[in-house]
Amino acid sequence: MLAVLLLCVGFGWLANISISVYAHRALAHKAVALHPAPAHVFRFLIFLTTGTRVRAWVAVHRKHHAYVDREGDPHSPVVHGIAPIFFAGYRYYFRESTNEATLRRFGHDCPDDWLERNLYEGRSNLGLALLAAIYLGLLGPWLGLLGFALQLMWMPLCAGVINGLGHHAGYRNHETRDGSRNVVPLALVIAGEAHNNHHRFPRSAKFSTRWWEFDVGWAVIRALAACGLARELYVYDRKWRPGAPLPAVRPAEAAPFEAAGS
Repeated sequence: MLAVLLLCVGFGWLANISISVYAHRALAHKAVALHPAPAHVFRFLIFLTTGTRVRAWVAVHRKHHAYVDREGDPHSPVVHGIAPIFFAGYRYYFRESTNEATLRRFGHDCPDDWLERNLYEGRSNLGLALLAAIYLGLLGPWLGLLGFALQLMWMPLCAGVINGLGHHAGYRNHETRDGSRNVVPLALVIAGEAHNNHHRFPRSAKFSTRWWEFDVGWAVIRALAACGLARELYVYDRKWRPGAPLPAVRPAEAAPFEAAGS
């Protein structure tokens, strides 16, 4: 049973990091530029651990920011209620992810190469089939099926936490026009996605603004940057302190990489 839990947590953590760093910060908000090597690793991990079509995820998320907590927001607990979003938020995401108008308007500047068209988006369910084979191969039929079933619950649970509790419970560092909240220590599990901080500085590659908030995704970005594999494009002013006037997000140096998914 310990092996089941370790695999679920490990694959779940990889899923969260890949979505947060690649789909969220690099693609949806263009906050960080990734070298093609880690970009392709993240693309494969999203395919393997979630079966998510990246362009659809980016489009739904951008629409969320465009209509945050008002009519048109695909998954706001303010609009739809906390219980439906927390317990069935993935259904709201899936419904919007198949909306062609949303994909056309908000799904631009995403990878459109052969791999994306023919595998990652064209046959996205093959990733989960491969993940099921890994579970069955490592754990055997019964524990493997149990582990895979638990794994399938991971992303809907995280979606409920981020989109539900992230706009309903927790604390606020910043006054924003929405109901966004930071939920700690759950942010540690969901790759440092401090929601209120992010809605105040949506183009910042760094989601933590207080010294005791730990952004796992930012740590991964800095580690990649130290290896020459990432470059932050935008980051909130680190000199800001709570209570001081809010600064604008500053642009960093020009990125050496053309696109996150190239």
